[in-house]
Amino acid sequence: MKRFTALAVASAALLLLVAAGPRVRGLLWVSSEVAALALAIALPLGGLLAFLLVKTDVWGRVTAGWLLASMLFMPLYLQAAGWEAACGQLGWWTQAVAAGGPARPLFAGVLGAGLVHGLAATPWVALIAGAALRCIDREEEEAALLDASPPAVLLRVTSRHAAAGLAVGALWVAVTVSAEMTVTDLLQVRTFAEEVYTQAVIGAFDPRSDVPASLGPRGLAAGISLIALLGAAAIGGVRPWVVKGMAMTGAGWRWRMRSRVTRSTAAVLLWASVGLLLAAPVASLATQAGVTVERVGDSWRRGWSAPKLVSAVVTSPWIHREDVATSAGLGVMVATGAVAVGLGWAWRMSCSRRPPLVSLAGLAICLVMPGPLLGVACIGLMNHPWDSPFAPLTWLYDHTLAAPWLVQMVRATPIATLVLWPALASVPNSLLDAAKAEGAGPLRRLLMVAAPMRLRALAAAWVAALAVSVGELSATKLVLPPGWTTVAERVFTLLHYGVEDRVAGLSLAMIGFFLACAAVAAAVLRAGTSSGPSRR
Repeated sequence: MKRFTALAVASAALLLLVAAGPRVRGLLWVSSEVAALALAIALPLGGLLAFLLVKTDVWGRVTAGWLLASMLFMPLYLQAAGWEAACGQLGWWTQAVAAGGPARPLFAGVLGAGLVHGLAATPWVALIAGAALRCIDREEEEAALLDASPPAVLLRVTSRHAAAGLAVGALWVAVTVSAEMTVTDLLQVRTFAEEVYTQAVIGAFDPRSDVPASLGPRGLAAGISLIALLGAAAIGGVRPWVVKGMAMTGAGWRWRMRSRVTRSTAAVLLWASVGLLLAAPVASLATQAGVTVERVGDSWRRGWSAPKLVSAVVTSPWIHREDVATSAGLGVMVATGAVAVGLGWAWRMSCSRRPPLVSLAGLAICLVMPGPLLGVACIGLMNHPWDSPFAPLTWLYDHTLAAPWLVQMVRATPIATLVLWPALASVPNSLLDAAKAEGAGPLRRLLMVAAPMRLRALAAAWVAALAVSVGELSATKLVLPPGWTTVAERVFTLLHYGVEDRVAGLSLAMIGFFLACAAVAAAVLRAGTSSGPSRR
């Protein structure tokens, strides 16, 4: 059955490529180049992290796992800001290597886009591969230990099961790279998502505009359908591991490393990887935020000051307080709405043995639809002439945050749904059957039985949706009414002029916010992981 599904997905993808036309195929080819570079980084590094975190007792794995999970909350433009501060045209690494000569930044072109996407995608690969590793039957590995050493078991038995997780992780990386335009816009790389963004900005998708569109309706639909198809396949592939993992009552087998040298080597590998992914960009931003310039005689001298760094980070939220207030208010409304809708969506999906294909496709489309196209769709829905019967929507579009709320709901609701889906699927079937025997319908069973048992998952979903709302950029920037600016738009706009101290300070403050969101979500989920047998 799995082979048939994979064959069907591959056949449908091939047909969509044929239908897309040469223009879209060329853009998707550039997207695939960026994705290939990203996979060359994310697969080996993510696979190594998954093994160390799930299948060994390496020192500090819990803290390292939380730090990796926190990177899932961070928008790509913040990670791009960190690497721009290090490897961009004016980055400290670029200038140090140049040594007064011509600068050759690594953060440029397809290579730079692949580098940032690969490092940003590594936690996703580690998460997906780790979910697959955690679901390996403990008995199979322990039986293999009777005839082989722990490293041999990891190589012969565990790695075979990890291959499926890495394959799904590779599929998800390809999807996210193809649908993301933040880095490609900064580096002027013409991918499919970047072309959609450019066409949306110049108004080519507006039926009333005279600007010709380079992407025809057929090619645009085929490209988006292809990305959504791959996204649905990735979500469908990872779902059984997540549900099974939440239903497991005990930990799987781990390699208990007896040798101090082995444990030290594993710890060095783990923390060097975490340092590369998170500490390096944060340190680069801190370097830029603390830069000082003073006049000495007839010249200017650059230096670095810790008080300047602290001041840049602490004062940036106050300096941009109007943007912070807009993002905070919008985020609370989006998170509340996303949890309400996601609860019903996740409940429907958890009540069937096989997730409905329509629901999976809906999740995938919402997650991978290029943001500018989503913004254009929202404009078409809410912006009408004054004599139209839908003119009141135009007032909402021009004077309220209704349009940003709508596009961010499309982005945040799937995240809330994916958090709640395995949590609701792990509610013991016996309790639901008892409630049904007492005459409770599906809605009452959800509100009176399932939801109260998973309040911590609801809280985690709310925090995740809040983080998505605050970080969303590509759709929101097209529909913000005049006079309103979010923190995300402010940072992205300033990034086009380089990473100076003000941008670095604001970026560090935002990174702190997303780390806090990850910490809260992890804390509430960890406190509520005791669940009964899964219904699946």
